[in-house]
Amino acid sequence: MSDAPSPKRTRVVVCRGQFCNMGRRADKLLKRLERVVDELNGDQYPKPVKLEIATCLSMCGAGPNMVIYPAGLVCNGVDEAALDVIIREHLKADDSE
Repeated sequence: MSDAPSPKRTRVVVCRGQFCNMGRRADKLLKRLERVVDELNGDQYPKPVKLEIATCLSMCGAGPNMVIYPAGLVCNGVDEAALDVIIREHLKADDSE
């Protein structure tokens, strides 16, 4: 084992609870995020971005919801437009070239 600290990974947690996934809206967001995360991770190990699913984030009235760690960014009412902003500003920070 190495004494080197493990790198901080970005964790994206998407809620697929009953309210957040009404009309399969969370599933649609999740499908898009899976493609983006696969692209960002490439063949790196450990993977810099981890995508997780929650059964409920206890913010049902504001859904669909997601949380991005380690920043602790809470995103409520996520739709396709909001997801575009989240991807651009919080997941692809070095895409400015």
